[in-house]
Amino acid sequence: MQAPMTILSTVTRRGTVVFHENQDALQVLARAGATLVAATHPAGTVWHGPAASPASGLRLLVTATGHTIVYGEHGRRVLYLDPGGTPLHECAWEPAATGPPRLVRARLQLDWGQWVGLQPEGLVNVASFDISKKPGWQKLTARDLQGMAAQALGVMPDEIAFFYDQNSLTLDPQGRVTIRHRKDAFYILEDGTFSQPRFLACLGAMHWSQIDFLPVVELFQSLLAGTGSAAFELIRGLYDDQTAGGPPRLLRYRGIPTYPSPQAFQLFSTCFVPEAPGGADPLPLFMDPARSAQVTWRPRPDPPRRYFDAERGLCVTVTAGAVTKVTRRDDPAALPFGRPRKDGFAPGGRMVGTTTTALQLQDGDRREELSLRPEWGVTRANPLPEESCSSTATWQALFRDGAPALDARRAYFAVPLYPDDDRPVEDAMTQPLALEHVLDCLERLSAAPGKAEVPGSVLIHDWDLLLSELIDCADARTYTILYTRPEFAQRQAQRLWDQAAASGQLLNLQRVSFLPADRHQDAAYAHSYGMLYRWIPFDWYKRRADCERSLEAVAKALARGGHVILAGPPWLGEACARVSLRLLASDQLAETAGVRMHRAILPKARINPEATLFLMQKA
Repeated sequence: MQAPMTILSTVTRRGTVVFHENQDALQVLARAGATLVAATHPAGTVWHGPAASPASGLRLLVTATGHTIVYGEHGRRVLYLDPGGTPLHECAWEPAATGPPRLVRARLQLDWGQWVGLQPEGLVNVASFDISKKPGWQKLTARDLQGMAAQALGVMPDEIAFFYDQNSLTLDPQGRVTIRHRKDAFYILEDGTFSQPRFLACLGAMHWSQIDFLPVVELFQSLLAGTGSAAFELIRGLYDDQTAGGPPRLLRYRGIPTYPSPQAFQLFSTCFVPEAPGGADPLPLFMDPARSAQVTWRPRPDPPRRYFDAERGLCVTVTAGAVTKVTRRDDPAALPFGRPRKDGFAPGGRMVGTTTTALQLQDGDRREELSLRPEWGVTRANPLPEESCSSTATWQALFRDGAPALDARRAYFAVPLYPDDDRPVEDAMTQPLALEHVLDCLERLSAAPGKAEVPGSVLIHDWDLLLSELIDCADARTYTILYTRPEFAQRQAQRLWDQAAASGQLLNLQRVSFLPADRHQDAAYAHSYGMLYRWIPFDWYKRRADCERSLEAVAKALARGGHVILAGPPWLGEACARVSLRLLASDQLAETAGVRMHRAILPKARINPEATLFLMQKA
């Protein structure tokens, strides 16, 4: 058992606690020092003041796994550390007008050392409309407003009441209804504090003082690697604190609307066990948005535990005595090592196994062994098979000139990031918003009467954030990808490899080549293609000559009857006829469905008003 002074020297170390709300509590604990006494707890050992209760107030709980939880004078957790003293999350609370303390903010350390912030109600979208012309509006009650909102959104009134309290849906004396849609926000914390937060994503406003549902995460593709598991480490920790000594509280997935996905199901399942009525398979039920809330989630007895190894730059995740994930801090691939699936593969082809004494880390045909630390509590050996997947090409093989040379931070930050205010969305970050419209164009082509696919290869130029969406692993055509943003091309190559591995089509990736545009553009455009995708950068829009040369190159590279999906300035539609391209469709990107969906989350989003998506055909 660790001595209290050893623990206190860790929790009072500079940088472990950064929220001012928690500084006094840590000083009180430090002064108490050796006077703290131990008491048995179902989860481990509690250290508390000699005159204080072991069940409330300021105290330390050292769990059976060696992790430490520090509770403030208000009784809520303020700090969670691994056995080596690495902080995993910190919470700040404030008194509420009524009821328990309110979570003000939290910060979570990701597996690779980056801090992410969480601010309850950090994003509040306000909308209002006038109903003064509606007969009898003066008699409308809060329940009436909830009913009107439920009818408009296609949900039950109780669901509106659950997410919109009396301050979120109001009617003023002039007949104006105001709706405040509250969301909790994730932020990148560059220095580990909220001094300069950068918006990341958001989720349905949680009841942090009483965890009673599983939230919908919006802009989930913007989450940095490990954010989901770190957030659920916090959610499960608070849930355990709130249900200690009582029956488990069943949770449901709730939101307006919900976006069920296999990834959400897998994430929830790490900390909670899904159950469907009648013992049915819960996954199909969960995947139906209209019925996903019928799945109940009860606490898993063996949630994941994280252990940092600063000396070797590792974060090791252990579940029920078995290593399930290993993340390297300075990893230019920015991919964890995970347990192989039933088909023998793991995401990115990176697998972790354990013998009785060592970690096994395998990346393609390279295998490395590292000694286990006793404090990790690994009790189950899961060795990798002697016969590995070394004969299978990895995602790196897609890069014909070799994988990009990236530093780990740049690789880990290869996610689309969007401002939560009215700053313009950056050029590349606009691409994911165009995906739905691009897919509509492809569907239009496939459904065209008498449509016959033009033979030949496919060229994709500068669509670096959508590559895995534009390549069909089952396609017999050859794909050439010209990229300019290597960190995003790497992330897309990894996703493409995962898709091919899951569908048993890895051999088809031999027809896919990722090439840096600055070295291969001229050679690539010397060939003929039946399908071409071109994204013209925003900073070219005022350089008419460059845009026209790009259009000419596209036209020259297209086979007769071939198609191109091109994003560029609006005047390109007038120029296409001069290069033997027939305009089939053009749409302002800012008015497409993907952007409308984005603005439903971030109403102030500013999209380049000139950006236009064209569908053209070679005459």
